[in-house]
Amino acid sequence: MAVRPDPKFGYKQTEEHIAKRIKRGAELPHFLGDAVSIKGGRTRALRAYLSRPCERCGAIKSDRHHCDGNTANNVPDNISFLCRRCHMEKDGRLAMFQAQAKMQLWRRT
Repeated sequence: MAVRPDPKFGYKQTEEHIAKRIKRGAELPHFLGDAVSIKGGRTRALRAYLSRPCERCGAIKSDRHHCDGNTANNVPDNISFLCRRCHMEKDGRLAMFQAQAKMQLWRRT
């Protein structure tokens, strides 16, 4: 039986005791599984996949893009790494923002 000190309190705990305290995933009482919120699905993707360069333009900093639009689906085939600009182009948000910017300029004149 291995015993290691707990740095928080300074007393020794057995591995069995530590295993009882540590719960992950479905063992947690409030675990939602696939019923996770949009923000929760994005957070899971951030934790599961380390950042890589953009797959389209090669920019160093990238976002995780869910190809099917379902943020709870974090399988590797559904995640692609895109920089912010490429991500907005893929989702169709870039054209919307460009149109809004043109409207702002038009209103000023």
